Amino acid sequence: MTGSGASRAGLLAGLLCLFALVSSCAPGGDDSIAATPGSPYLLLFAGDRDARDSDFLLVIDVDPNSPKRGQPIASVPIGHKMSMPHHMEYAVPPKGEPVFMNAHDHELSMIVDIAHPKKPFVAKTFRPPAPFRFPHDYTRTPSGTRLVGFLRSDGASPDPQDKTLPGNHGGIAEYRVDGSLIRTVSAAVPGFTKPIRPYAFALLPDIDRFVVTSAPMMEQSWADVIQIYRYSDFKLLHTIALPPGTDRGGRLIAGSQAAGFGPRVLGDGTVFLNSYGCAFYHLTAIASEKPVLKVVHALDTREATNRGKIKGACGIPLHIGRYWVQPVGGLQEVVVLDIADPDTPKEVYRLSTPADFNPHWLAQDPIGNRLILGAEFGGEHGFFMLRFDKQTGRLGFDHSFQGDQRSGMLSFLQPRRAGYISLDKKEWPHGRTGPAWGHAALFLHKR
Repeated sequence: MTGSGASRAGLLAGLLCLFALVSSCAPGGDDSIAATPGSPYLLLFAGDRDARDSDFLLVIDVDPNSPKRGQPIASVPIGHKMSMPHHMEYAVPPKGEPVFMNAHDHELSMIVDIAHPKKPFVAKTFRPPAPFRFPHDYTRTPSGTRLVGFLRSDGASPDPQDKTLPGNHGGIAEYRVDGSLIRTVSAAVPGFTKPIRPYAFALLPDIDRFVVTSAPMMEQSWADVIQIYRYSDFKLLHTIALPPGTDRGGRLIAGSQAAGFGPRVLGDGTVFLNSYGCAFYHLTAIASEKPVLKVVHALDTREATNRGKIKGACGIPLHIGRYWVQPVGGLQEVVVLDIADPDTPKEVYRLSTPADFNPHWLAQDPIGNRLILGAEFGGEHGFFMLRFDKQTGRLGFDHSFQGDQRSGMLSFLQPRRAGYISLDKKEWPHGRTGPAWGHAALFLHKR
């Protein structure tokens, strides 16, 4: 062999070794979870990454039997740039109803018609009712109306150290399915020096109550509380402070009470919730004069480096049977808790994601065992498709999806990420507008 030939062979061998090393570092997970049928479409509100073109609605083929799964099949510009696509409803509403979602930086709520999943369109947009600002979450009531939380209202924050403008207490509104306003209420509590920022809802129609958490988006000050309202007249009944949690060894986790986040109604009519700081709570006696909030668990995570300055980053959870599936951005993991006894949660599984992917959003496929996982504070260039074992609580990446490679000289060395759906594309059905990013997603089926 000539010297140049030996050099090429040596280089090839080295690259093969490097590829093997990189592949061995790829995230794991249980790949033995059986595949089940699934919804054929995934709906995203995508942001144009370089902010030169309009943000857009995006439908991706996720049919388990499609040879083009993971690829875009429809995209519709919304006519707004730099809108910061953010939250949408956590589940697809019944047939015949649209999906509500928000463009955070434009303070814009959008009603998206999904009657034909491959041809979604924005049927209506509306802005907050004065004095409220910055809509965030949307929850459907049994009658089809939507509760909407607003993080702020006009005026200064009650916290003298908080210079956010507008930065006053947030509020709540109820809208008809066509986006017409029904009623509003302020979340303000006299004497509170931290602004209450209504975030997410747990609705309990059987007892005429709903529970609301308080958390920030871009704000620098907020109250670590939950509130209980009477639904029939929107009367605020209770405001309850969140205590810090303890780990399995009983050690207090300072800061874990920060920002009440995702409340979910359990089968017995009680409410379980997480804080963004990764404490977990069980709320009982909700209709009584003295509701009981018990802190039942906490995860210990490293100190935060993100803009929210909250450790943990426990995001949007799913409650599936006896399990609580919790994205934890601060650990780059998805943690599964058994909450059959919600007062004594037991950790049963952890799924690690890549170090550049901070898990935040979860949504469930209504006709299968798949979950879609989105990120925040980086990693929003794609989503992971997961499989969940409802019997054991195990999680795994869906290996039928193999994401596109990243660009760069050594891109061919980068292992394909099992379960990954990439938004690193130059062209979309609506045009050649370049790579996108996305925060939230929902499964759609033929309606």
